[in-house]
This record gives sequence, C-alpha cells and structure tokens, in this order.
Amino acid sequence: MPSLLDDRFERVCRDARQTRAILDLTEGRSITFGDLHEQYLGIRQALDRLHLGAGAAVVAITGNRPVFFPLVAACMSAGAALIPLGETTDDEAVSVITKSGARAVITDRTLPLPRTAGAARAAGMRIVALRQEGTAAYPASVVLKLTSGSTDVPKAAVAGVAHLVDDGRHVIDAMGITAADVNAACIPLSHSYALGNIVMPLLLQGTAVALRQSFNPSQFCADAAASGATVFPGVPFMFDRLRGLEVEALPASLRLLITAGARIDPATVAWFHRALRRKVHSFFGSSETGGISYDESEEIADPIDVGRAMPETSIMIRQPDAAGRGRIFVTGTAVAGAYARVYTRGAAANPDVEAVDGGGFVDGGFLTGDVGTIGADGRLVLTGRVSASINVAGRKVEPAEIERVLRDVPGVAEARVIGASCDRRGQRLVAFIVANQVLSSIDIRRRCARLLSPHKIPRQFIFLDRLPLDARGKMDRRALERLAAATPG
Repeated sequence: MPSLLDDRFERVCRDARQTRAILDLTEGRSITFGDLHEQYLGIRQALDRLHLGAGAAVVAITGNRPVFFPLVAACMSAGAALIPLGETTDDEAVSVITKSGARAVITDRTLPLPRTAGAARAAGMRIVALRQEGTAAYPASVVLKLTSGSTDVPKAAVAGVAHLVDDGRHVIDAMGITAADVNAACIPLSHSYALGNIVMPLLLQGTAVALRQSFNPSQFCADAAASGATVFPGVPFMFDRLRGLEVEALPASLRLLITAGARIDPATVAWFHRALRRKVHSFFGSSETGGISYDESEEIADPIDVGRAMPETSIMIRQPDAAGRGRIFVTGTAVAGAYARVYTRGAAANPDVEAVDGGGFVDGGFLTGDVGTIGADGRLVLTGRVSASINVAGRKVEPAEIERVLRDVPGVAEARVIGASCDRRGQRLVAFIVANQVLSSIDIRRRCARLLSPHKIPRQFIFLDRLPLDARGKMDRRALERLAAATPG
C-alpha cells in the first residue's frame, strides 16, 4: 500500500505539475503540484540522510501549512511512523516527543529537545534527529493519531497507510469529491477529520485546497469566493459562528457543507437551510476508525442523523436497550488495528501495538464511546457518549488531563473540570477548585498557560470549600453543573 499512495501522488504531480494545489490564504501565495513534489523529494531525501526509515517515530509540528501535505507523503514513503501534532505548547510538544520515543522532530519552532544526532533542512522545515533512551520502534508507514491528552500517557491509534488511503477513498466516494473540487481547509490538518477529508483527496486525486491557519468567520465568505472553494469540511462551532454573523449569502461555488466532531445544533442546520438554502451534511468518524457514516441527503431530518455507513464500513449497535440505543461498533477497511503503547523514558524500548486499556479494539473492529440508534432505513442517530471528553470548538478535551495540571498548582487541594454549554464554542471548560491557601483565577490561569494549549485552559474557575458529594459519597456532577450554570462566566 505505500506504493499505492506514492504512485497516486506521483501521478497527480506529473499530470498537474503547473496546476495550483494549494492557495495559502494566510500567506497570500499559491503552491503548484510541481512545488509540492519538489518539497516531497526534499523531505524524503532528508529522512534518508538521517536514517529515519521503517518504524522511526517522527513528530511533526507544522500547523496548517502547505508543507504538511508533502510531509505526510514523504513519511509514508520512507516507512516512518508519523505523529502529527496540532496546536500545542512547548511543554506539551516536548512531552509527546519524549514519551513517544521519537527519533526525529520536523518543525520550524525552537524547542528544548533531547540530545540531537543530526539535522537537515527541507521545505522550509528543520528535521532534527534525536538520541533518546528507550527509542521506540513502530510499524512502518503509519500515522499515530493521538486521541487524548498529551501531558499524560496518550492513546495513539495506529493507522497504516492502507487505512489512510481507504479512508480517503471512502470520503471521496461518499461525498462525491472530485479532482475539480477545492476544499476550504480551516480545521487542523493534523486531525483525523482533515487527514481523511482534505489531505488524502489532494494526495490521491489532486483535489486542491484553500488553506487557512485557523477559522475566521468574518473572512470566510470572502476566502471561499476568492479561492473558488466548493467543499467546506467544518465543525459545529464554525457553522454556529456563521449563523451568528447572519451571513446573507454563501459564494455560488460552495456546493457542499460538512460538519463533524460533535453534534450540531438543529437550529443552526435549520437556519442554513432556510436562510442560505444549503444543507449542512453531518459526518461521523473518529481517530480510531476514520469515517463511519455520512448524511448525503438534502432533507432536514428530525432528529438530525449522521446518515448511513461509509463505503466498506459496517455499523452495529452493541447491547441495545429497549429503545434500540447502545454503543456503536464499527468494522471496515479504514479502522485502525490497535493503539500503540506510548511509553515514558526508561520504560520498555519497544512499544509494540496493543490496547492501552483494553478498550475499543475488539472483535476485529472498534467499539466507540458513542451511543446511538439505527433506524429501519439504516440511518444512524447519535444520542450521547459514554466517555467524559468535552468538545471545545470541535476539539476533544479530556478533563482528567486538565485536572492533573490543576492539582499540581501549589495551593490546590482538589480540582474537577466539566463542560458547560457555550453558544460560541459548543462547550466551555469550567474548573472547580478547592484551595488550601489564597489563590486567584489569574494565578491558576498563568500556570495552565505554561502547560496547556489555549483551548484546554478553563474559561471559568469556581472556588469551593469542598466538592459536592451525592448520597453515595460520590462526586455530585449534577450539583457542579448547576453551579456552573448559576455562576457568571
């Protein structure tokens, strides 16, 4: 399968060498497929010079930049295990680099890295080879999709190049995306959603990209019009923001709107349909499975569903209740094989591929943390989750990670973090603090800013004498939710 990705990308670059591949809206420049191919060759040669081949873990910190596309292709061609990081602090990045046993880092940031073993430059990036104790050996030609916090031992779903290619094929087929389309790319390229919907279509068939570092709602329509964007893969808060601006019209070129990452507000879907005459199509997937289902219809359902299974994918409801609700189990060619154990330094040298906590990868598929029902027409409706993750502006946040950081703040005796409703971001993080000395929100927020990405820093801190308990002596989550709702943010 590595040869398939290589062959497809080489063919695209050969046949469309002078064609624009990426419009970098942030930098105001165009990149052709010929440019991408030269960057790909430069990165590939640098990896070879630094002996970063089969199974070598390579951490990439590039943000939403054009170089990410040839970087993925080059790492897969070299046989490396790519670990793409999104928005991170330096401490978070170094933590992942160290705990994963990475052999190299690709970035233009200055980081306090472990001992180096050499360096090279390619495509405007610095590729630094590392000497680490307990350097890990991973499967060849894989992407490790981090699925939880990075200040603790994270889970990393091991997606082989075959899984990536199949996920891209499924997206292309289900959504009718062609080489003539232009993807409006505002979501993080390092995320599984973007890998399947934006990166793979470009590498496999030459679907061009209009690229922004981040989402700017007031600029979005102008960007889409200027780039001729035809497809917009977004997340619910992006559509909520556009609705809040009361956009009067979308560019005529923009034919397909897709939402994923969390359940979208039905009122937002209804507004787009009524005011802009566009359907926002729900897409459901995960880092472990790639795309699971897609709503291809032009009708507005009540309740909103996430459509039918993607090509070569099967969905089952495990242990359904009387109403047919149960955990969603997925099998298919895009489903990753397992989690990779990500070790701290000094632990076992070879992480192998195994389930971190035994969860998820069972019976030849993946048991998600989502709960739903499947109707007689085969359409999937999501009804909830069994996991504690919080969705902040389309990004999954694990409260346990933030709680660990908070408990390490001098003077904090106990901490709990929950997600509260937020009109602009889907959910906001609220931290409840029990302190044994005088602390202020500013004190704690400063500490968090050193260790957590901005979207992981609680928006609200509520100080309590003690955390509320229920009649069984367990944490009273409902009481915390009431406090969050009653306390101004």
